[in-house]
Amino acid sequence: MRRFLLCLTALLALAACGPLPHPFLHQERNPLIEDRKALSSIVVEPLDAVPGLTVELIKAFEQQDIPATTQSMGKTALRLKLVLYDKGFVSWSLKDIKGGLVGEGKLDMPSGKWTEAAKFDFSRQLAGDISLVLRGQDSGTQDVDNRPMVQLMPMRSPHDFDADGMNYAMSRALLHQGLLVGAKNPVAEVEGLVKITRPPPTLPSDQDILELIWVVRSPDGKELGRVAQGSPVDHMLLIGILGPLARTIAEAGAPGIAEVVRQKAVTKPQ
Repeated sequence: MRRFLLCLTALLALAACGPLPHPFLHQERNPLIEDRKALSSIVVEPLDAVPGLTVELIKAFEQQDIPATTQSMGKTALRLKLVLYDKGFVSWSLKDIKGGLVGEGKLDMPSGKWTEAAKFDFSRQLAGDISLVLRGQDSGTQDVDNRPMVQLMPMRSPHDFDADGMNYAMSRALLHQGLLVGAKNPVAEVEGLVKITRPPPTLPSDQDILELIWVVRSPDGKELGRVAQGSPVDHMLLIGILGPLARTIAEAGAPGIAEVVRQKAVTKPQ
């Protein structure tokens, strides 16, 4: 099995980085595996008022490794219903086959029209919220007011790299590490740098070398630390939406970012 290095450098010396046994390894068990509800398919009821939203939702669930469809499923399927309100929000409810409530909530509608970009952003946010419900109440949503806020900056990456998908996956992974992601009084900024190169002759020609560096800075621009990741990756996995690959990378890198934030930016601005 090929190896990759997860390295973390800060202004104060941290433990030396070393090889991990699997590419983009994440040590903790995936909560989705622990929760049988999360292994169920989701049947998405179409929202006729917003054509195309259902398709985007199914894609967004795929990014969360949650199977979703518009077709009727078996006894383990959950049903997602959306209701559009004139007051500017969409309510959602997730129920089991017997009608029991699994989760519910609401999201603000886009400020303008339901453009393709707006449907894309809405779907990812909703799928992320529902994935947290399916993973249980210990998935990183408690004591929100006491958590440090970090701001994810736009990635510096090749133009055809799914930077939005990668940043989205990292935002969810940081949430599970006990951080908040936003632009309101952040204690640190995180910028992802991406480099993709052809493999050396010792590796198969259908693989690329994917390298990511997550640079953690204070709000005034002072570098606090870095988390470096790298691994050979099948070339086809880097074309289009990253999907589960982005989540794997984010789950491996987020603990290092959280460690830098807590060691170097522990004071939350008032």
